[in-house]
Amino acid sequence: MNWFKASGYLSVILGLLCCLCLFNPFYLFFALSFSILGFIFSTIHIYLNAKYEITKQFFSIGYIGMILSSIPVIFLLVLIIKH
Repeated sequence: MNWFKASGYLSVILGLLCCLCLFNPFYLFFALSFSILGFIFSTIHIYLNAKYEITKQFFSIGYIGMILSSIPVIFLLVLIIKH
């Protein structure tokens, strides 16, 4: 498996992990940590896709990982605004 596929799958897996960590507020720190790692891997995936034009699909898996990784940050912003 090359770096391109690995970064795409890792971004989605880390995005799912950070979303699962949100069920318990005690794990918010882990959710944000997984979110940062998910952002890094999804950025690598999107960059490699844009540079080498590897996939011709409309929607790359890196974007899915980035959306999933942004959920804990949005959740934290909503908590701050409501509090």
